[in-house]
Amino acid sequence: MPILTIASFKGGPGKTTLCQIIATKCAADGLTVSVIDADPTKAMSDWHTNTYEGIPFTCISETSERSIADLALSLDEKSDLVLIDTAGFGNLAGAVAMTVADQILVPLTAGAADLNQAEETIKQAKGLAAAARRKIEVRAIMNRLSRTNLTKHAEQELKEAGIPTLSSTISHRTAFGEISYSGTLPSKGPAADEVTSLINELKEIGWVPNK
Repeated sequence: MPILTIASFKGGPGKTTLCQIIATKCAADGLTVSVIDADPTKAMSDWHTNTYEGIPFTCISETSERSIADLALSLDEKSDLVLIDTAGFGNLAGAVAMTVADQILVPLTAGAADLNQAEETIKQAKGLAAAARRKIEVRAIMNRLSRTNLTKHAEQELKEAGIPTLSSTISHRTAFGEISYSGTLPSKGPAADEVTSLINELKEIGWVPNK
């Protein structure tokens, strides 16, 4: 089953929130989900232990580059989906998490620094795939989105750079910020619609299994 790594060399584009959204929604949809928290801050695993209130899924903190690949492959044998949340900087653990993945999702906001770091992350992902002689699909996703001219410019830059990008986006909404405190996904309104749209698109492209 798919191993999906969420990666970016830059801190702040919302990797952990995106991981929370995907894991929670997929578990609610009946999938057996396992998450590896490879970020030394342990934000994902701490949230899972202390705050999360939804359908159970497995979440393990593992930051050792020597153990991540073996752990991901062992979880893959008993899970419908394995997610790996990585640190906001380039490190060996992150490289291993990308190399073992079937797919890599790169979140970015509309800032110029995020665009540059997304390009660098995608370049490294392609290099790791070539070195491992494996096909690893990579897509960007616009996260913490607000409808401004800057956002439109960022979308155009992605297109011009030839960076494959999901059609679905996650907006800069209070409902998403509250996930860290409430332990639950928004159940209605535009935020809930965005979550459903994202998971449906990931299913359509084969990154998330249909139950």
